[in-house]
Amino acid sequence: MLAVALRRRDAKESVTAIAEHLGVGSSTLYRTLPAYDEAVATGHEPDSPTGEEPTH
Repeated sequence: MLAVALRRRDAKESVTAIAEHLGVGSSTLYRTLPAYDEAVATGHEPDSPTGEEPTH
C-alpha cells in the first residue's frame, strides 16, 4: 500500500485522491508519508515498499 501511495504522490496526485483510492483516511497519509520521508532521509528506511532490496 505504501508503494502505491509513494508512486502516486511522485506522480503529483493529491493526498486526498490517493487516500480515497487506497480506502484510508487522508490524515493517515498526511502522517505516514512525512514519517517515511524522514526515515529515508536519516538512513532508517523501513523495508522497501516496492519489495526490492535496498541499494546502499
